[in-house]
Order: sequence, then structure tokens, then C-alpha cells
Amino acid sequence: MGALGQAEKQPPATTAMKAVVDQVEADWVDGRWANTEVGPFLASTILTPRGRVDKGIAIKVGDKAQATVCFNTELLGYNAAWTGGFLNMKANRYGLTSWPDPKGDMTFVNGNAVGWAHESGWNDPRANKRGPLPRHWAKYRGLYRHGKRVALHYTVGDATILESPWAGEIGGQPFLSRTLEVGAAAKSLSSLVTTNPDMTATLVDSTTAKLTDDFRAIWVRALGQAATLSVSGKRILLNIAPGKAKRLAKVLICNSEKGLNKVTARHSAIESPARFTKGGPGIWQLLKTKGIVGKPRDAFAVDTIRLPFDNPWKALLFTSGHDFLEDQSALVATVHGDVWRVTGIDDKLESITWTRFATGLFQPLGLKVVNNRGYVIGRDQITRLHDLNGDGEADYYENFNNDVFATGGGHSFNTNLETDSKGNFFFTKCAEGNPHGGTVLRVAADGTKLDVYATGFRNPNGMGVSPHDIVTVGDQQGGWVPETRVDATRQGGFYGYMPMHHRADKPQTYDLPFAFVPRVMDNSAGGQLWVPANHWGTLAGKMVHLSYGRCTAMIGIPDRSNQTQGAMINLPGRYLSGAMRGRFNPHDGHMYISGLRGWQTSAVHDGCFQRLRLVGGPLRLPVDYATAPGQIEITFDTALNRELAEDPESYSLEQWNYLWSNQYGSKDWSIRDPKKNGRDTVQVKAANLKKDNRTVVISVPSLTKAMQFELKYDMDDANGELVRGSMAGTINKL
Repeated sequence: MGALGQAEKQPPATTAMKAVVDQVEADWVDGRWANTEVGPFLASTILTPRGRVDKGIAIKVGDKAQATVCFNTELLGYNAAWTGGFLNMKANRYGLTSWPDPKGDMTFVNGNAVGWAHESGWNDPRANKRGPLPRHWAKYRGLYRHGKRVALHYTVGDATILESPWAGEIGGQPFLSRTLEVGAAAKSLSSLVTTNPDMTATLVDSTTAKLTDDFRAIWVRALGQAATLSVSGKRILLNIAPGKAKRLAKVLICNSEKGLNKVTARHSAIESPARFTKGGPGIWQLLKTKGIVGKPRDAFAVDTIRLPFDNPWKALLFTSGHDFLEDQSALVATVHGDVWRVTGIDDKLESITWTRFATGLFQPLGLKVVNNRGYVIGRDQITRLHDLNGDGEADYYENFNNDVFATGGGHSFNTNLETDSKGNFFFTKCAEGNPHGGTVLRVAADGTKLDVYATGFRNPNGMGVSPHDIVTVGDQQGGWVPETRVDATRQGGFYGYMPMHHRADKPQTYDLPFAFVPRVMDNSAGGQLWVPANHWGTLAGKMVHLSYGRCTAMIGIPDRSNQTQGAMINLPGRYLSGAMRGRFNPHDGHMYISGLRGWQTSAVHDGCFQRLRLVGGPLRLPVDYATAPGQIEITFDTALNRELAEDPESYSLEQWNYLWSNQYGSKDWSIRDPKKNGRDTVQVKAANLKKDNRTVVISVPSLTKAMQFELKYDMDDANGELVRGSMAGTINKL
């Protein structure tokens, strides 16, 4: 494609210059993530001195970011706080599979303790200590970002709470604060302030307490309406009396009594965190790029919307999902935590504007616009983004649903985000040792319920939902996945990856795929989408399957004789990064693709945002086919040269099987001689071109069921133009 000859300004992509098979772990070590200005907070799994926080938010606090607090969105408490830095980002695999840890000096470390009591109880009620607290106990609702301030929003029982952490210094001594607005509550509430099993907790008076050992002290004071402190064992607790109206409270934390008294004298005023909930000032400047309109090649052209790789915050542009808003702008996610709003997408692409719409998300790998709001899937939750004041930056990061389990697996990404006709959301979770690992997960349209839809997936990087609500999944080759496979799933189905079968009895077989895809076409699957009706001529309604590994797109055509199986045909063009997510833009009708560079891919850039335009003319591709005993019937979109179309030498056909086992991938295995490695050459005995001059009936007497077939064709159309390519698919039933 013409656009691919003009590269965007981009840091050197040494990994992509190597053949995919030659890439090793050292190629994916990249320290740039440590230099990125991520924004006021970052959601992540975080390694703290007393354990791993599976769903944490590290929040910068203080007018000079003097300190960081780590809030646990499942337990609704502070795991730790520290001064002098933010997080140590890891470099291996671009920072995506190893977790950051605190940078600085620890102020307190509570560990994974329940943040608010329920019926005076503090024991963690969760099965295997995973997932959020029961909704009736406490529930994380979201986060407001107001400039560089953050207000946490959650409920405890029937009480709504807004809380803003902060920090400062007095006389060179740092202090932390928690300011709370507590809604009406019929019962008293109790929150953990700090605890340490190696220190002694002492109540000085009803509003002052301390933790001490031989070397240090942590002093705590409560201020505000009906706010007191108490001590229970090694815990210092904040207590809020019941009330019918909202109350304000403040907690001050310092490392000395003298310092605490000074802080109290200067910071006793309590301003409601509600002031941070109305939409705050933007903090990111606009950036401009100029796109590249590609030259037509045959029926298609690829255009490139240049990414702002060179930006003031050294933000990384590993694009991971996109969709379109009603004002014709796009939202584009990046896996390191950003969502960008892109305007100026038109025919010429001469002035593209980029705004950091949201930051600090936990490795988002899917984005969907519903009712003109962006929904993003991260490892921790589906986040619904709200721009409350219309300034082009998100002010409220709403927790739409966070029931998905996260238990620290480095590769356990949540990928894609799609909806069905009823509004239910679907996404996939890569393999991990919990009930959600290796599954398709469904979330109700109102966000209140999550359930497992299908199981048996290894590392699915892409999925789709068809216009008929068929949920498709693209899984990656590995153990129990002999080759990249695209599945058309059913509720309750099992799709082959044995460690994630999630059944009482071990399955002896698996649901057959729509198609296996040979490595020459796709060594690592992306997602699927469907060409809308009345688009792309004869391809209208067809599936598009994306290849992350090959940076390509292909059409998935169902076998007309058995719609549960099909074949893949490459579309022209290669993309600048691993193609993962595709959307048809409702405003201009073109297909837009985003994707990233990770590992084992031929990508040349960190990410891409490109569009595929149908510019007209014949595709010279198969658009329909059917298998039957002894024959394959193929329909092309253009009239064919009869002499060449009816020449058996214009076609070659191979078939083979794979071995379903715990070995990584599979060799090709003969169908005729199952003990022999290799492919079976299938004789094409004859070919007959029907009267429409587009449909060829190929006689292949020894055609059989096959996990994989590849049919190559090489001829001319009726105008003497070359028609050459291949289609590869699966014959589960003949």
C-alpha cells in the first residue's frame, strides 16, 4: 500500500527489523515506560512490602507530588503510602508483564487489609481472597480527576463516600491527609487508617492515636463532624457516627507528635471533596499531526493517521483499541494506560488533533463507545469515561464493572470489548489460575453482573460479536492450541485449552473451530469485525479477521454448505503495527485499524491508527465458497478468463491435520498417513466455470475432512488482470 512507504516519526524499532522467529526476550526489554509522565494516578497491580495489590491505584499526592498512596479498589483501603517518588516501572516486555513497586521511603504499609468494617467485622469475606468485596459491604464506584487532584468515590453499606488523599510538608516534615465527605448512614462506620503487626497501637485521646516501636512512630489525628479514633489490636481506626446528613471528616498522618500538632494548626479546615466532582481544569496540551493519504492499489488504499510519538510527556503509543463518537472524533486507547481523543479525521488528514482524554488506566486492551461514552476494558475493570465539563478530558472514571478476577499473572490480559444486540458487554481473559482465566466473560448491559460465557482459551488477543450475536474469538498457538484458531463460540462451549476447561470432569474433546489459520497467514490472532451492510460491495456482511503477528487483515468466509466452518483470504496491505482492533467508522464508512508491537510480531512501530478504504474496482478475490464430497465451489467477485479458470493447473490444494496436545503448537500431520509429518497434496482433477463466469466448480475426488486446507489459485480475470492468491480454512464436516 502506498501509505506504508512513508513512515511516521518513531523511536527505532529494532525488534521489528528481525524476523519474527528470531526474536528473543532481550528484544522486548525497553525502559521508556519509566520515563513517561503517566498523570496524577496509575491503576496497576503493585508490589508493596507486605504483598501484591492485585487492583491498586497509585495516586500522586501533594502540590509537588511529595508522596504516593496506594488504594485497593477491591478492599476499599490504603495498602501503603510512601514519600520521595512514585513507582519503579519495569523494562522487560515493555513493562507489560512485571509489576511496579514503590519508589521512595515507606510511611505506612497496611497490606491487603479490609478498608471498612462490616457489622463490626474486619475479616476478609472473599473466597480465596480474590475479587471485590460483596456489594452490600462496600463497592468502589469510580474516581474523579480534577486537575491534578483525585477524589475516590465508593459506597460502604448504604453510605456514599467521597475521599481525597493529599500530602504536604511543614518544617521539612512530610504529612498525609485523607479528607472525606460521608453521606447519610443509619449505622456507625469504621475505616482502617493504619496498622502494623510489629508496632504497638495506642489511643492518646478520642481524636489522637499512634503506632510505635523502638525506632519510629506514626501519629494520627481525626478532625470533623462525629469523627473519632479508636484502637483495635494493632489497628488505628477512624469512626464516623451515624447521621441523616452528609458529614465532613479529615485524617492527618505524621511521623511525630510535634509535627502532627503543627499540621493540625495549619490544616484543620475541611473542604468537601465534592468540589472535585464537577469537572476540573484540563492538564494536557493539544498536539497536532498530519496524516498520509495512501495511493490506491487495485481496489483498496491504506491511509495513516500519524500518532504523536514525539510528545512532551514521553507517553508511549502502543495503540490497543478505538471507536468513534457522535461528533466524528475518535477515542484511541494505548496499553500503557491512555485514551486519546482524535479530531480532524477527514478525507485529507491534513490537520489531526490529539488530546490525552484519559490517563492512568490499567493496561486497556479494548474500547467501545456506547451511547456516546467510551467504555474501556483494563485488567481491573470496565471503566466508563465521563467528560463532565466538555473540555475534551475525562473527569470521572466510573467503575462500570470490576467483578473480573485479577490474581497477578503477567500474561493474564483482558482483551477486546464488544457488545451484542441486547447491550451486553463481552471480553476475553487470558489464562490465569482463577475461575475467569482463559474464558469469554459477559457483563450485563447495566454493569451489575459478570458471568463466564465460554471456556478453554489460552491467550486470546482478539474477539468479535457478529450482527447475529455470534461471539468469535481468536486464540494464540501454544499448548493445547496447535495453531492460531478462530472460534464461533456458543454459551457453555469449551475451545481446547485444557488447563482452562473449568469443568468438574476433564473434557475428552473440544468444540471445533470456525477455522484454523496457518502460520504463514497469521502467527498471532487479533480481533474480528463485520463489514456493514451496503459497504464494500460483494464483501458486505463478511467477517474481517485481523492478524497481530503478521500486521495484516483477512476476510473470513463461511462455507456455504456448513456455516460453522470457513476459510480466510488475505486482504491487500500491511499495517505499521500488529493489527488487533478494527471498527468501521459510521461517519465515513471506512475500516479503521489499531494495534501495537509486543512480542513475536513483524510490527515496525509501537502502534498504529490506520484506515482501509475501498476505492472501487474489482477485488479479484473469492467472495463465497462451498465444499461437498469431491468438490469445492468458489465464487469470485469478477468474471474470469474461462480457459485459465477451467485449467486444473491453475489450482493447487493441500490438506493436513494438527496434533491437539500439551506440546507448544503442532507440526503438520498427514491425513492419509496419520503417523507421518507433512501435508497431503490433493489432486485437482478438473475445473468447470459456470455461466456466470465467476463461479468455478473444482473437482477434487480425494477431498476429505481436514483441520487445515489451503487452496492456491493463479489465473487471469476476463480483462487479463492477474487473479492470484490463496484461501485457507477448516473442513469439520463434509
